[in-house]
Amino acid sequence: MNHIFSSVFVVDRRYYPTDLFETKLNQVQKADPKGYQRIRKTIDRLLIDPSISDGKMKGVYHGRLKKYVGRRDYRLIYYWCERCLKENKRLHCGPIPNNSVIFFDLYHKKDKKKLKQLE
Repeated sequence: MNHIFSSVFVVDRRYYPTDLFETKLNQVQKADPKGYQRIRKTIDRLLIDPSISDGKMKGVYHGRLKKYVGRRDYRLIYYWCERCLKENKRLHCGPIPNNSVIFFDLYHKKDKKKLKQLE
């Protein structure tokens, strides 16, 4: 687990990417370095305040939170452990600390149809 540092102060929430998210983020880093930088800035903002989502997902990631990176680029799918506890869902996340923000998936908005076909 990594601590992500904001330009102003240390964030007390933990960055917890899934293997799928890490793989896709590495692909974006190679293919679109500017997009990668925008994604990292958005992740930093989400670690400071995870409640700034752009809504909840439907379909495959039903109930998870989404955040757009730019108007036409990428979408992050994540969930915030504190919110899960507040909603009394108590998912069995094992060793993941309660102050974590879990990042599940990352995709380009043009690939949205592919995600719907997985349902």
